[in-house]
Amino acid sequence: MGLLDDLTNLMGGARSNAEQEQDRQEAKAEVAKLDLDGIKGLIAKVTALIAGKNKDLASLQAQLKNLSPMDLLNGKGNSLKDQVASLLSSLSSLKTKLGVYEDAAKDKA
Repeated sequence: MGLLDDLTNLMGGARSNAEQEQDRQEAKAEVAKLDLDGIKGLIAKVTALIAGKNKDLASLQAQLKNLSPMDLLNGKGNSLKDQVASLLSSLSSLKTKLGVYEDAAKDKA
């Protein structure tokens, strides 16, 4: 996950410690209401979301790679960079929650 963290910071999509803690607390509240099967279902759902977002990220990165230097500096490049930053922030949030869900599954198993 180091590369993801580096890319997130580079693109401005880094989440603050407060935001990460909020994600953890939300995830803990969710799993408190669920049994082991419910938590496993949640893990599967979040894992699928992460996989989808990773595909979206790869697509955006390919688009950025194919832009000319001038396009990188204008609106199109900035728009793509903003999309990447937003996507990286979302991935970071999902991965934080996934860690809580996996820990809860281990505890309930």
